[in-house]
Amino acid sequence: METGRHPEPGEGWGELGEDGARLQSLLELVRREHLTELSPERRDQIRARVLERLERYEVQRRRRRAILAAASAVALAGLALTLVIRARAD
Repeated sequence: METGRHPEPGEGWGELGEDGARLQSLLELVRREHLTELSPERRDQIRARVLERLERYEVQRRRRRAILAAASAVALAGLALTLVIRARAD
């Protein structure tokens, strides 16, 4: 929620010391970088990396699903075989 009021350093939580100064410098860096506009080339690079990562994730997901399907089929076949063997034994 935006209130429009930002506490001054040392106000609100008390004196922050060295860690507080480091935190303030990081916050200032984030604010500056947040306003920085990315070049079209940089956006394309980021988009390509994200799409590449997404494709790798999808390949892993498909591979895991195939392994799970094969394991399920083996378990189901084992269960069916066990039931057939028990039925013949009776």
